[in-house]
Amino acid sequence: MLYENKQIEKSLLEMGFENFTEIQEKTIPLIKEGNDVIGHSQTGTGKTAAFALPILDGIDFDNKSIQAIILCPTRELAVQVKREIDKIGKYVPKLKTVAVYGGEAISNQIHSLKKKPQIIVGTPGRTIDHINRKLIKLHDIKFLVLDEADEMLKMGFKEDIETILGAANQDRQTVMFSATMPKPILNITKRYMKNPIHISVVSGDESNKDITQTYYNVSESNKVEAVGRLLTIYNSKLTLVFCNTKRKVDDVTQRLISKGYNVDKIHGDLPQTTRLDVLNKFHKGVLDILVATDVAARGLDIKNVEVVINFDVPEKAEYYVHRIGRTGRIGAKGLSFTFVTKKDMRRLQDIIKFSKSTIKKRNIPTMEKVMAVKQEKEIEEITTLIKEDSTTAFKDFAQELLISNDPVEVVSALLSKLAKNDSSKKIDGDINEDTSRSSRQRGPRDRYNSRGGKGIKRFHLNIGISDGITVQKFANFVAQKTNLRNSQIRDITVRQNFAFFSTDSIHEASVMKKMKNVKFQGKQTSIQLAKERKR
Repeated sequence: MLYENKQIEKSLLEMGFENFTEIQEKTIPLIKEGNDVIGHSQTGTGKTAAFALPILDGIDFDNKSIQAIILCPTRELAVQVKREIDKIGKYVPKLKTVAVYGGEAISNQIHSLKKKPQIIVGTPGRTIDHINRKLIKLHDIKFLVLDEADEMLKMGFKEDIETILGAANQDRQTVMFSATMPKPILNITKRYMKNPIHISVVSGDESNKDITQTYYNVSESNKVEAVGRLLTIYNSKLTLVFCNTKRKVDDVTQRLISKGYNVDKIHGDLPQTTRLDVLNKFHKGVLDILVATDVAARGLDIKNVEVVINFDVPEKAEYYVHRIGRTGRIGAKGLSFTFVTKKDMRRLQDIIKFSKSTIKKRNIPTMEKVMAVKQEKEIEEITTLIKEDSTTAFKDFAQELLISNDPVEVVSALLSKLAKNDSSKKIDGDINEDTSRSSRQRGPRDRYNSRGGKGIKRFHLNIGISDGITVQKFANFVAQKTNLRNSQIRDITVRQNFAFFSTDSIHEASVMKKMKNVKFQGKQTSIQLAKERKR
């Protein structure tokens, strides 16, 4: 048996609950017994259900008074908490909940409050507004919950919270959840809670152990390219991208749109209705990528986020923990990528020290690897379509195209047409930034020779798509014949009947010698220096 209340158990099973999380197992019995409880846990541990379940069990649904108030730091979190309570209480007769927050017409909330809800979920400021209008009355309150209490204090709600706590029914039960326990939080617990039981599920490693954390040294100008390459490699369904400023959110969103991605944004300057609409689309999977500031994303509870990208290293170490907590939720696996420029290295060390995390350094994949992965996915998708025989309606059209055109040319043209519409400037080559001491001491001439210009040679070979060449096959072929490492074979381009690659000029003589008179699948190849490309 998952839960003794059969109405609630039915909805929990529909929601995919199998077992309770640690915070739920430890706090639900205590709250049901009537204790005041302080839950010290990170985002993504299932704390909404931890207080919602005992509240739903303790409500008198024949009593038309407000019996539970749940305070949240942001409008978005208030909406999400209400939605979660409604899902859990789906089969509970007479359940009425209302979310109250700024940014929505107060008349709509007044109308809802007049329908006699038992549970209010709201931000402190708007809750105070309705208390002053006599629409929210505190004398029959049985439960008062402070969700993400530390965030509410940071956002300046201390006075509002204390006003509500001081005016609410003194016989109430008070429950608090907070990711951190600063002194102001402890002061509130002493003044307004009765012998609270402190439950902590925060381990020595403050960040979620189900999240694989990595960082990449990337210059500011190459970060958007890095996002694209990582998304192709990891094929994430839902990705959150964090920026430090609203202006950066706008810029990154627009640049990702120009590359053809299904992306939108949230930050504090956007209208509340727009923010909620964007969040709803992201929650339902209509959007693949959401770009956000820390404040706008605070309290987000979107369960299927697979990847969090820190486009900017967060300004405060604690923000890092909050950001990555949006993935790897309740037992799911998640990925966290942080882009670090040279000037951010010290801040990264502060984050590692604060979070007690292992954040491994990795390199952004080369364009060759990205193209190889992309081609493999496209082949798999097309093969699936062929096997499912869902192309019948297009067969006459296909035969007409093949009458006067080479089959390989037709397929190549269609693949080109289906390719992601990327109107941004293409970036080739290695975009990883060298932050080592030796690279910082190296002179400008050395950097020039190792990065491009006269230090790079480009080669042309007479084999291409018509010979069965893919980017990956071509890279492996060149590496095998020349003994170059894959990382030294850059900027590969494969066309119908020929292909190009580049490498450092110091390898020119060796490449020309070793690639002379070699065969690819029985075909004699020829190599020559490519004509200089127009910039």
